[in-house]
Amino acid sequence: MKRALILCGGGSRGAFQAGVLKYLDEKGWCPDLICGASVGAINAVAIGSGMAPDQIITLWKRFDRRKIYRLSLARHLRSFFNNGESQPLTDTSPLKKLLVQYIDINKLRQSEIDILINAVHLPTSRLKYFTQHQIDISHIMAASAIPVLFPWQFIDGEPYWDGGMIENTPIAPAIERRVREIIVVLLTPAGNFKSPLPRTPLQAAEIAFEQLLQGAYQTAVSNQRFQFQTALTNSVKDASLRVTTVSPARMLGFPSFLNFSTIQAERLIEEGYYQARKQLQVSQ
Repeated sequence: MKRALILCGGGSRGAFQAGVLKYLDEKGWCPDLICGASVGAINAVAIGSGMAPDQIITLWKRFDRRKIYRLSLARHLRSFFNNGESQPLTDTSPLKKLLVQYIDINKLRQSEIDILINAVHLPTSRLKYFTQHQIDISHIMAASAIPVLFPWQFIDGEPYWDGGMIENTPIAPAIERRVREIIVVLLTPAGNFKSPLPRTPLQAAEIAFEQLLQGAYQTAVSNQRFQFQTALTNSVKDASLRVTTVSPARMLGFPSFLNFSTIQAERLIEEGYYQARKQLQVSQ
């Protein structure tokens, strides 16, 4: 196994990844493994089910908030103030309907590209990966179930939610499989943007949020590089690992996280394609 594509989480910012996919497809760069977290899991499964980048782009442009979730704020507030059963802020049955319509599970099971997505087992906080041979609609819904915002999902009778909470950069499986070339598609400007000093509490919160995402990535890469080099010391010393990233070159802000509008999707798709062309040097 030579190449892996890592698709991180980031809500509706996932349209950025669609632009990157288009660039990689044009360059003839095809991964042997795709690992996805949160919205990255949805994009990963879409590829595994046979959707071409142009089809994924078309789908992102057709999204709007009502096709992804319905707000259920009143029910959530009632449960919060009355100490009732926990209720999510949204109803994601529209997303489930969309996945059933567009994701071909049979094709996914036959995918020549290995597909892995993660989710967190809610009671134990343990991260679990699922392969394309296991994945069905409930796994995709669980992988993208942002806590509090979206409802958790049951897999084999057990509750799971968004794997991005623990590993938003799901690079570990690629390292374990001795992949030699890894491209990570981030949805935050990790090291690719010099943020100004915040002038308002909101700006400070946004920068802190982006840094949390960046920190998760930097920690994952540093840790996995160390583990990989340690493993090489005990095995093949002349092997090498190449990890490259592509990410936005600007702060996207809090509103971009759940903004499934056509306007934002088109802008992020274009930006993803441009930044991939600018930041990546890929070999066919």
